[in-house]
Amino acid sequence: MARAKSISGTAPTNLASLIRGLYGRVAKQLKVDPSYVSRVARGERQSGAIEALLEKELRRIMSLVKSNRNGARRRSAKRTQVKSRKKKAA
Repeated sequence: MARAKSISGTAPTNLASLIRGLYGRVAKQLKVDPSYVSRVARGERQSGAIEALLEKELRRIMSLVKSNRNGARRRSAKRTQVKSRKKKAA
């Protein structure tokens, strides 16, 4: 049986880039080690401050995804390609 692809809107091409560094950004704000933030995220440790900042940062990332301000700029990239093709043809 073939798997059906689930489409949950337009996923940005750089979602991984937005999420990458999440623990480091939270750790830097609280002046703790990123490995400690990772342990809190996995549930091995507990910290209300870290959990709150993780949640806040994830909300920020999701708002970037929803507003498509993720740096992908798909439309402008396509326009640039079309313009360069026209110049080459001329």
